Amino acid sequence: MNILIEKGINDADALSLCEWSNDKGKDFQEQWMGNKVSYPLDCDKIRKLENVFSIFNDDEFVGIIQEIRSSIDSIHIGRFVINPEKTGMGLGSMALKEFLKYIFDNKNVNSITLSVFDSNKVAKNLYEKQGFIIEKTIEKPKLKYIMRRFR
Repeated sequence: MNILIEKGINDADALSLCEWSNDKGKDFQEQWMGNKVSYPLDCDKIRKLENVFSIFNDDEFVGIIQEIRSSIDSIHIGRFVINPEKTGMGLGSMALKEFLKYIFDNKNVNSITLSVFDSNKVAKNLYEKQGFIIEKTIEKPKLKYIMRRFR
């Protein structure tokens, strides 16, 4: 595996992302994208997202991750998804590791935060393996955690 992270997403890859997400349904989309982007996903909604990074395994598009907001020394990431047909192969772990390295090497930040729903056990475990710890619990409308990793 050779994971590459590139800023932006082209139209063909955005279309693939929409197909993966829409094939899995509304609950899947909400799980990785939250509830601020309505279902079904389309390319126009993807184009409106800022600071999106495409994830490739060699030359194959396999997912995205987004830098959602930043403060003086911290970045909040989210909208991290890997092609559902490619999960279980270690791509998510490798992609997150590469993205964290990219952020810490290229930005003047001391920590990275993210949100994860309690029901998304696979993602929560992935984040914990990459050194994220639960910083805050939010109970409504759905139980989720704010997790943080320091440099």
